[in-house]
Amino acid sequence: MSTILNAGELITYVHDERLRPAAQSSGGGKLATYRTWGETVDEILDVAASGVLIGGYSLAELKLLQEAEPSQAEWFEARYLNANAGPWFRKHRPELYAQLEATIPAESFGKHVGLTHFLSLREVGYHVPNRLEDFSPAETIKRVREGLAKNGRSYGQLPEALRISWRNLIKYNQHDVKGMCHLAEFMWKRSRVS
Repeated sequence: MSTILNAGELITYVHDERLRPAAQSSGGGKLATYRTWGETVDEILDVAASGVLIGGYSLAELKLLQEAEPSQAEWFEARYLNANAGPWFRKHRPELYAQLEATIPAESFGKHVGLTHFLSLREVGYHVPNRLEDFSPAETIKRVREGLAKNGRSYGQLPEALRISWRNLIKYNQHDVKGMCHLAEFMWKRSRVS
Protein backbone atom coordinates (compact mmCIF):
# COMPACT_ATOMS: atom_id res chain seq x y z
CA MET A 1 0.00 0.00 0.00
CA SER A 2 1.28 3.46 -0.82
CA THR A 3 -0.14 6.95 -0.53
CA ILE A 4 1.04 9.55 -2.99
CA LEU A 5 0.71 13.32 -2.76
CA ASN A 6 0.80 14.89 -6.20
CA ALA A 7 -0.20 18.49 -6.88
CA GLY A 8 -2.00 18.66 -3.54
CA GLU A 9 -4.07 15.52 -4.14
CA LEU A 10 -3.69 12.39 -1.99
CA ILE A 11 -4.31 8.99 -3.52
CA THR A 12 -3.83 5.66 -1.78
CA TYR A 13 -2.98 2.66 -3.91
CA VAL A 14 -3.40 -0.90 -2.72
CA HIS A 15 -0.92 -3.21 -4.44
CA ASP A 16 -1.83 -6.56 -2.86
CA GLU A 17 -4.25 -8.51 -5.04
CA ARG A 18 -5.69 -10.15 -1.90
CA LEU A 19 -6.81 -6.69 -0.73
CA ARG A 20 -8.30 -5.60 -4.06
CA PRO A 21 -11.94 -6.05 -2.90
CA ALA A 22 -11.29 -3.80 0.10
CA ALA A 23 -9.64 -1.16 -2.09
CA GLN A 24 -12.48 -1.20 -4.60
CA SER A 25 -15.11 -0.94 -1.87
CA SER A 26 -13.42 1.85 0.09
CA GLY A 27 -15.77 4.75 -0.36
CA GLY A 28 -16.42 3.80 -3.98
CA GLY A 29 -12.75 4.18 -4.80
CA LYS A 30 -12.55 7.65 -3.24
CA LEU A 31 -10.41 6.50 -0.31
CA ALA A 32 -8.24 3.99 -2.14
CA THR A 33 -7.93 2.14 -5.39
CA TYR A 34 -6.18 -1.01 -6.54
CA ARG A 35 -3.08 -0.58 -8.68
CA THR A 36 -0.09 -2.84 -9.15
CA TRP A 37 3.22 -1.70 -7.71
CA GLY A 38 4.68 -1.56 -11.22
CA GLU A 39 1.95 0.82 -12.40
CA THR A 40 2.53 2.99 -9.34
CA VAL A 41 6.28 3.11 -9.97
CA ASP A 42 5.57 4.17 -13.57
CA GLU A 43 3.38 7.02 -12.28
CA ILE A 44 6.10 8.10 -9.84
CA LEU A 45 8.62 8.13 -12.71
CA ASP A 46 6.29 10.26 -14.83
CA VAL A 47 5.55 12.76 -12.07
CA ALA A 48 9.16 13.05 -10.89
CA ALA A 49 10.32 13.64 -14.47
CA SER A 50 8.75 17.11 -14.17
CA GLY A 51 11.33 17.96 -11.52
CA VAL A 52 9.50 17.26 -8.26
CA LEU A 53 11.18 15.32 -5.49
CA ILE A 54 10.16 11.84 -4.44
CA GLY A 55 9.82 11.74 -0.67
CA GLY A 56 9.65 8.90 1.78
CA TYR A 57 10.20 8.48 5.48
CA SER A 58 13.09 6.07 5.15
CA LEU A 59 15.49 4.59 2.66
CA ALA A 60 13.34 1.45 2.52
CA GLU A 61 10.94 3.20 0.14
CA LEU A 62 13.83 4.24 -2.10
CA LYS A 63 15.06 0.65 -2.17
CA LEU A 64 11.61 -0.60 -3.24
CA LEU A 65 11.56 1.88 -6.12
CA GLN A 66 15.07 0.90 -7.19
CA GLU A 67 14.23 -2.80 -7.06
CA ALA A 68 11.13 -2.23 -9.19
CA GLU A 69 13.13 -0.32 -11.84
CA PRO A 70 16.83 -1.26 -11.48
CA SER A 71 17.76 0.69 -14.60
CA GLN A 72 16.48 3.85 -12.87
CA ALA A 73 18.24 3.26 -9.51
CA GLU A 74 20.58 6.27 -9.78
CA TRP A 75 17.80 8.47 -11.17
CA PHE A 76 15.60 7.63 -8.15
CA GLU A 77 18.45 8.27 -5.73
CA ALA A 78 19.13 11.72 -7.22
CA ARG A 79 15.46 12.72 -6.75
CA TYR A 80 14.74 11.04 -3.42
CA LEU A 81 14.21 12.98 -0.19
CA ASN A 82 14.64 10.84 2.91
CA ALA A 83 12.35 12.69 5.31
CA ASN A 84 13.33 10.67 8.39
CA ALA A 85 13.49 13.31 11.10
CA GLY A 86 15.70 11.42 13.56
CA PRO A 87 19.09 12.73 12.38
CA TRP A 88 17.79 16.32 12.15
CA PHE A 89 16.35 16.29 15.68
CA ARG A 90 19.49 14.65 17.13
CA LYS A 91 21.55 17.48 15.59
CA HIS A 92 19.27 20.53 15.93
CA ARG A 93 16.93 19.67 18.83
CA PRO A 94 18.75 17.01 20.91
CA GLU A 95 16.77 17.85 24.06
CA LEU A 96 13.46 17.14 22.27
CA TYR A 97 14.83 13.94 20.77
CA ALA A 98 15.97 12.79 24.24
CA GLN A 99 12.49 13.54 25.64
CA LEU A 100 10.85 11.47 22.90
CA GLU A 101 13.33 8.63 23.33
CA ALA A 102 12.60 8.55 27.06
CA THR A 103 8.89 7.93 26.36
CA ILE A 104 9.58 4.61 24.62
CA PRO A 105 9.45 1.72 27.11
CA ALA A 106 12.75 -0.16 27.46
CA GLU A 107 10.98 -3.48 26.85
CA SER A 108 9.77 -2.29 23.43
CA PHE A 109 12.07 -4.35 21.24
CA GLY A 110 12.89 -2.63 17.97
CA LYS A 111 10.88 0.47 18.86
CA HIS A 112 12.43 3.80 18.05
CA VAL A 113 11.36 7.41 17.77
CA GLY A 114 9.22 7.57 14.66
CA LEU A 115 7.11 9.92 12.60
CA THR A 116 4.13 10.01 14.96
CA HIS A 117 6.41 10.84 17.89
CA PHE A 118 7.87 13.84 16.06
CA LEU A 119 4.46 14.98 14.85
CA SER A 120 3.13 14.90 18.42
CA LEU A 121 5.61 17.58 19.54
CA ARG A 122 3.87 20.88 20.31
CA GLU A 123 6.72 22.74 18.59
CA VAL A 124 6.04 20.87 15.33
CA GLY A 125 2.41 21.97 15.35
CA TYR A 126 0.75 18.99 13.67
CA HIS A 127 -2.41 17.34 15.00
CA VAL A 128 -2.42 13.54 14.96
CA PRO A 129 -5.96 12.25 15.56
CA ASN A 130 -6.12 10.20 18.77
CA ARG A 131 -7.60 7.20 16.99
CA LEU A 132 -4.48 6.96 14.82
CA GLU A 133 -1.78 7.37 17.49
CA ASP A 134 -1.51 3.70 18.45
CA PHE A 135 -2.89 2.30 15.21
CA SER A 136 -1.29 -0.90 13.89
CA PRO A 137 -1.24 -0.93 10.07
CA ALA A 138 0.34 -4.41 9.84
CA GLU A 139 -2.28 -5.93 12.14
CA THR A 140 -5.14 -4.34 10.19
CA ILE A 141 -3.77 -5.55 6.84
CA LYS A 142 -3.40 -9.07 8.25
CA ARG A 143 -6.95 -9.09 9.65
CA VAL A 144 -8.49 -7.74 6.42
CA ARG A 145 -6.60 -10.31 4.30
CA GLU A 146 -7.78 -13.11 6.58
CA GLY A 147 -11.35 -11.79 6.61
CA LEU A 148 -11.51 -11.53 2.84
CA ALA A 149 -10.06 -15.04 2.42
CA LYS A 150 -12.65 -16.42 4.84
CA ASN A 151 -15.60 -14.54 3.30
CA GLY A 152 -15.05 -15.32 -0.37
CA ARG A 153 -13.27 -11.99 -1.02
CA SER A 154 -16.43 -10.05 -0.13
CA TYR A 155 -15.63 -6.75 1.58
CA GLY A 156 -19.32 -6.34 2.49
CA GLN A 157 -19.20 -9.57 4.51
CA LEU A 158 -16.43 -8.27 6.78
CA PRO A 159 -17.52 -7.20 10.25
CA GLU A 160 -18.25 -3.47 10.50
CA ALA A 161 -15.42 -2.98 13.02
CA LEU A 162 -12.95 -4.45 10.52
CA ARG A 163 -14.24 -2.25 7.70
CA ILE A 164 -13.78 0.76 9.99
CA SER A 165 -10.22 -0.41 10.73
CA TRP A 166 -9.57 -0.64 6.98
CA ARG A 167 -10.79 2.91 6.42
CA ASN A 168 -8.67 4.04 9.37
CA LEU A 169 -5.66 2.34 7.78
CA ILE A 170 -6.11 4.45 4.66
CA LYS A 171 -6.56 7.59 6.77
CA TYR A 172 -3.48 6.61 8.79
CA ASN A 173 -1.40 6.36 5.59
CA GLN A 174 -2.74 9.68 4.37
CA HIS A 175 -1.94 11.35 7.70
CA ASP A 176 1.56 9.88 7.49
CA VAL A 177 2.09 11.54 4.11
CA LYS A 178 0.59 14.87 5.16
CA GLY A 179 2.51 14.73 8.43
CA MET A 180 5.77 13.84 6.68
CA CYS A 181 5.35 16.86 4.40
CA HIS A 182 4.60 19.09 7.39
CA LEU A 183 7.62 17.76 9.29
CA ALA A 184 9.94 18.16 6.29
CA GLU A 185 8.82 21.79 5.95
CA PHE A 186 9.28 22.31 9.70
CA MET A 187 12.87 21.02 9.52
CA TRP A 188 13.69 22.92 6.32
CA LYS A 189 12.50 26.27 7.74
CA ARG A 190 14.46 25.80 10.96
CA SER A 191 17.56 24.53 9.20
CA ARG A 192 17.76 27.84 7.36
CA VAL A 193 17.97 29.75 10.66
CA SER A 194 19.87 27.23 12.83
